[in-house]
Amino acid sequence: MRNVAAYAGVSIATVSKVMQGAPTVLPENVTKVQNAIEALGYRINPLGAELRRGRRNLVGVIVPTFEEPLIARLLVRLELEVERRGHVLFVGCSQGSEARETDIAVRMLDWRVAGVIVKPVKGQKSPAALLLEDAAMPAVFVQARNALLRFDTVIFGINPDIAELAAASVDMLFARMEAPDEHPTIRISRPTDDSSG
Repeated sequence: MRNVAAYAGVSIATVSKVMQGAPTVLPENVTKVQNAIEALGYRINPLGAELRRGRRNLVGVIVPTFEEPLIARLLVRLELEVERRGHVLFVGCSQGSEARETDIAVRMLDWRVAGVIVKPVKGQKSPAALLLEDAAMPAVFVQARNALLRFDTVIFGINPDIAELAAASVDMLFARMEAPDEHPTIRISRPTDDSSG
């Protein structure tokens, strides 16, 4: 930011305000800063910005495989839903292993993700689920059958509407991030006649 400020002939504070979209910056200074950013090829460091704000814009997803068509389509839709809310998807594949699922959950906690969507290997009693619960991590489980309701859960059946399943999962996760002390909820995703998702 120092280089941008020097190039634009303004203070670092002015550059910061322009980047945050503060309405109090003079229009000519906004133009100077934007021109400097473009000329220097400056890119904002999202990790630094997140540290200053005290929250992450990463949403974790843990799936058992990348090879199932349903999961592949679900990941595409989850990414669209998460990005629509200004966040980035961070995906890990457990390869059908509860131990690996737990390792991925640990990494997501280390990265301080804002919340996690899990398509579990076995269910909500897994070591990964217990770890997420102990860490008070906002989490939503997406599974094919009803289970012990420890977390917000979206249940889907045969031929689910993938767009609706993804939207429901992300809606529940963001609601949980806003109200972490609410009781877990369950939602049943409706089927669709269109198998393309």
